[in-house]
Amino acid sequence: MNLFYHSLARIGQPVVFDSSEATHLVKVLRKKSGDIIDLTDGNGNLFRAVIEIGKRETTATMFEVDIKPRRTEFLELAIAPTKNNERLEWFVEKAVEIGVERITLLHCEHSERPHIKLDRLNKIAVSAMKQSLKFYLPEITEMISFRDWAKKNETILRCIAHCEADQPRQLLKNVLKENVATCVAIGPEGDFSKSEIALALDNQFIPVSLGNARLRTETAALAAVHTFELVHQK
Repeated sequence: MNLFYHSLARIGQPVVFDSSEATHLVKVLRKKSGDIIDLTDGNGNLFRAVIEIGKRETTATMFEVDIKPRRTEFLELAIAPTKNNERLEWFVEKAVEIGVERITLLHCEHSERPHIKLDRLNKIAVSAMKQSLKFYLPEITEMISFRDWAKKNETILRCIAHCEADQPRQLLKNVLKENVATCVAIGPEGDFSKSEIALALDNQFIPVSLGNARLRTETAALAAVHTFELVHQK
């Protein structure tokens, strides 16, 4: 199954593919006018659509829809972007493939990357969604300071993964609960500061560990996503 994406997909209304999707349809898959494709809008709708290939644009008109249920589990993974942008992009791709509802970008005291362009990350997320045959596109938020995020976060189960050995931590897999909205915060390569950890604890965050190994930021974040997925496997 080849899955395509267009955020404006609606029954009976043609949409125009961007150049990359059009090229993939025509040059790679050798599709022709009148062919039927599968397409999602990233909001849980799987459409059947007929394509029309013109000289200047390629369009799709949706004629059938199958509404896919959203999973009952909700995971927000909050991560301080890595200095190497390729590592962050790798994380986004793999996290979307495994399963995550929101990726929040954090600015921490030890952060090495104060600004992120979301366009590239969103494109990677769309590609990963299509690759893994998912029908909900995760939200990727603008960067926010850890302090502001921690204070206003109202997720039911809030976790902070840090490396402070002198503070008690539980294994993440032992903290997670079925059907409970969860967020996990992963700090920068220099870890969360002591004051950030204290702030999180004051706001009912549970300190967690991802195991005995000292992991890179993006590895730790992906380990958290995978742990969540395994615990919630049906």
